[in-house]
Amino acid sequence: MATVRVMGVQMAVSPRLDDNLPKVLDYIRGSGCDFIVFPEMSLTGYHGKFNNRATRRAWRQIAEACRLAYVTALVGTGCKEDGETFIQTRIYTDEGELLGTHEKLVPTSTDREFCRPGEELRVFRHGSLTFGCLICNDLWVTPGCGPYPDPRLTYQLGKRGAQVIFHSIHSGSTRIHTPYHESNLALRALESKLYIVTANAADPKGPVNAVSGIVSPEGEWLTQCPREDEHTYTYDLEIEPA
Repeated sequence: MATVRVMGVQMAVSPRLDDNLPKVLDYIRGSGCDFIVFPEMSLTGYHGKFNNRATRRAWRQIAEACRLAYVTALVGTGCKEDGETFIQTRIYTDEGELLGTHEKLVPTSTDREFCRPGEELRVFRHGSLTFGCLICNDLWVTPGCGPYPDPRLTYQLGKRGAQVIFHSIHSGSTRIHTPYHESNLALRALESKLYIVTANAADPKGPVNAVSGIVSPEGEWLTQCPREDEHTYTYDLEIEPA
């Protein structure tokens, strides 16, 4: 068995990159873990009006912080490529290298006002861990948020060997969604016999409607953050050799 220390960050996300970047860097520098996961679009803010040049400068700073802190970070960001905007998770390794990216595959109707969906579901390997990334509605395909069939992306990742899914969230505080969101996390972890590691954006309007924490392959919560305000959690996962 390999022990992998993961940290989740439930942080308030500003519309301004200049507010978010120092917080992201501070969390990376002080993490003391193997992997750290941030909420959806935690770097740029949750919108499509971010400055692409400033965002790319910030990516370089994050890569360097990961190298110096010996931590692999999964950072939520906006990304503009060839005139298209994507909601993205970028994975920077403990060597300061870009391991890969995940573009949100199932954006909500509101997301689609400024972004287009990604096209590829990827599995990543780093150190002793095989993992996938999902962004918010990728996992849930929440009823009422978009007329999409559920592609069961957690199931697909499990079949492809993922031991962990890092789930970056910015889901708000609408309470009616809470039972659906959290039962889905538990059932999908159980179905595919993998860990789901979540990080939601703290919401100034009230308690988040999907908790930040870790679900075990048995569908049980191993750790959770309080639902209100900014918090982190750290947990040691015991991972079978791939």
